Formats: sequence, C-alpha cells, structure tokens
Amino acid sequence: MWLMTVPTLGQRRAEKRKIEILEAALAVLSEDGYGSASMDKIAERALLTRVGLYKHFKDKTTLMVALREYKLLELAQRVAAVVGQQTGFEKQLRAVVQETVQYQSENQGFFHVLLSSSFSSDLQADLSLKPFIYIISSVFALGFAEQRLRPADPLEYAGMLTTLVFQPSIKRAFVPSDFSVPPTNLADLISDVFLYGVLQK
Repeated sequence: MWLMTVPTLGQRRAEKRKIEILEAALAVLSEDGYGSASMDKIAERALLTRVGLYKHFKDKTTLMVALREYKLLELAQRVAAVVGQQTGFEKQLRAVVQETVQYQSENQGFFHVLLSSSFSSDLQADLSLKPFIYIISSVFALGFAEQRLRPADPLEYAGMLTTLVFQPSIKRAFVPSDFSVPPTNLADLISDVFLYGVLQK
C-alpha cells in the first residue's frame, strides 16, 4: 500500500527558505543578467551570508538550474489546472497557450533570465520543461483520439507548440518593438497558427 508522506515542519521551512532564495536570485539576475550577477549580491538580497548561500547552492549554475525547475514547474502546475477544466482537444490546447502566454506576461524577468542564461556555456540543457511537455503531450493524446491531428510523434507536436508558445518572451528578448499585443489576443493568434497548421483536414 502506497502512503503519502507529509513534510515535516523542518522540511516545510527549508522549502520556504529555498523559494525565498530563488526569488531573491531572480530579482538580482533580472537586474544584472546571468553573466554579471554575483553570488555575493544574491546572498545579500536573500539576507544571507555568502557562506550561508553556498550551503543551499554550490554555485550560480546550480542556483540557476533550481530557479528554472521552480518557475517551470509552477508554469506546468498552472497549465495543468486550466487544462483540467476544459473538454475537447481544441479547448485544451487553447487553454495551454492562453495560460502559458499569461504566465510569461506575469514573469517577464524570469523568461528574460531563462533565455539569456541559455547561451551560457556552463548551463547545459536540463529537464526543467519535462512537466510542461508532459501536459502538452496529454493534450495531443486527446487530439489523436479525436482524430484531429495528422499522425506524428507527440514529442514533435510538443516541440512545435513549445517553440510557438514561448514566442512572446523570445520576441521581447530579441525583437525590439514599441507595439505590444494583449496576452489574450496573442494567445488566440498562436493557437490559430498552430491549429490551422496541424489539424487533420
């Protein structure tokens, strides 16, 4: 019989402190950029000594990987919640896109850091997006069941949609523009581009 273990008070405090450190790190990384942000400044923002910070994270790379995992899991949880409220492939897919675009709008600093740190040689690809990809794959499984999609590897679809759905952050980081599309309109546009390209005719 499987039993769910309840975190102890100490574990809950440690997790709360870790999140506080990650939020402090995000603030510093957003201000200074991944390359320029120092562990000293992050420690100061988190109200820790340098030694105290290193007890939690051995270096900036480890901290950045933890920050990716924390924020992208938060995104996956939000997306899972809205997908669960919808029935049918197209509604679920539009919910994925809408929530992801909204999350990016609310977390622009994180996505700027995410994109800029991805070019760093000390940060390799990791599995932070795996929960998000899993949710998208479950939506595509419904699309296949409804025979709404052309036959293909679900991961191919997941890769295409992920590329499209992170377009707002990519645009903000690399395409200077004074024109800003409201998140809802942008989510509809991204959904239409994807759906009209892959829906089974």
